[in-house]
Amino acid sequence: MNRDRLDVQRLPVSRRAFMLASGALVTPTLLPWAVMAQGRPLNFLTWGGRFGQGVRKAFSDPFTAKSGVVINDITPYNYGRFVTALQNRNPENFDLAWFSDEVEPARAGAMGLLEKLDYSLLPNAPKALASARQEFAVSPYVTTYQVGFRADRWPTKPQSWVDFWDVAKFPGARSIGTNVMGVLEAALLADGVAPAALYPLDEERAYRKLAQIKPHIRLFHNTSAAQPARQSLYQGDLAMMLSWSADFIAQKAAGKPIDVIWNGGFYFSPSVGIAKGSPYAKQAHAYLDQFFQEQAVLTFVREWPTTPVLASVAAAMTEQERQQTAAGHLDKMINLNRAYYLQHQTRLQERYDAWRVM
Repeated sequence: MNRDRLDVQRLPVSRRAFMLASGALVTPTLLPWAVMAQGRPLNFLTWGGRFGQGVRKAFSDPFTAKSGVVINDITPYNYGRFVTALQNRNPENFDLAWFSDEVEPARAGAMGLLEKLDYSLLPNAPKALASARQEFAVSPYVTTYQVGFRADRWPTKPQSWVDFWDVAKFPGARSIGTNVMGVLEAALLADGVAPAALYPLDEERAYRKLAQIKPHIRLFHNTSAAQPARQSLYQGDLAMMLSWSADFIAQKAAGKPIDVIWNGGFYFSPSVGIAKGSPYAKQAHAYLDQFFQEQAVLTFVREWPTTPVLASVAAAMTEQERQQTAAGHLDKMINLNRAYYLQHQTRLQERYDAWRVM
């Protein structure tokens, strides 16, 4: 679901990483299975841009230096591409895939397209947030999906979904995404539903509330490619929007009049799974175990400002770093319900798509 990471088509394997794997440089002692993996690199269907650079610096290059196994990034990630490949004997030789959210790997696993993870090979995983540990996938971070707004539009700042709906007190155009996830929850929260009582979603109540804000929705932006809509916010054409918050936070840190609403925001962990039948499943487990190693995760969240799944890493961040990510705000936020969307997402999305064009 998270598309802030789409802006680079392919991250090259570094010359040093390639030479390490080929034996052209003196390498550390290789792990026992490293020689087997040198037949071809581990192919990773993933994301580019600054996100991809952070992954490479924190996880991929150190893994290659330690093991001799080259990680070949294939970008941009696309769920349909992964599913099609795995349903046709995996001609692209995918070994790892970084999914958009928590639902996609659960669905792919149920379809028999992912290896069930062997947590005995992930000894550090128990230290992580529950949302980062699935049957078929794991993640080193939490991503946030929440309201970004112009901080220079009103004398007081909006604080909740109630304020997002309050166009009298906070006038201005709104935008929400084309993906249904988070939208119905936002409407119910604005209508007074307690976070603990959100699921199962009361769809009729949600759509009644959405009808109130629809005249003020200038744009239903592409959830997967929201940068044009965010640019509209930065230029002042929009007053508030629901989107990925990493860029909002970066704008605020740069001194721009942009802020976010933490209260009632959503979070989940875009996760990595191992392609079913990969001959390098053991190596892939070793790669994934880095997601729960403190120094690696700290490096990642400093390269790609986001929220670690390890409490010890959050504690090692500066107070400013914590406040600029969800690490200082998770107690006010809501983990989108993976099991509920796994069961209902197709129907929910179809109804939402029809409502948007009515």
